Amino acid sequence: MNDPDPGTAQQETLTALKAMHAYFAATAQAQPRKERERLAREWLNAVHRMRFTSITH
Repeated sequence: MNDPDPGTAQQETLTALKAMHAYFAATAQAQPRKERERLAREWLNAVHRMRFTSITH
């Protein structure tokens, strides 16, 4: 099993954190439910990609 590329891992972590921040900001600003759901899916997808990459490398 190879170690994941640190640059890729860092980028995926930053992407997940940005998506999480966008979700919480939308929640704090009482954005419409559909927008919050879209942001939550984006956040979860980023985390799944991050985990998949760490498992496969």
